Amino acid sequence: MFFEISPSSAVPVYQQLKDQIKRSISSGVLPAESRVPSVRDLALHLRINPNTVA
Repeated sequence: MFFEISPSSAVPVYQQLKDQIKRSISSGVLPAESRVPSVRDLALHLRINPNTVA
């Protein structure tokens, strides 16, 4: 499971990520006991600062 960030969007990067995580949980794509990637792995994949992911 990976998320996508649009740098050209008017929505801030942290908000895009937050919304996608919430949407994944509420739609059942991300079950209660599953794990999301680590902060470092997700930051590397999305090419954003780890502090933004955290």
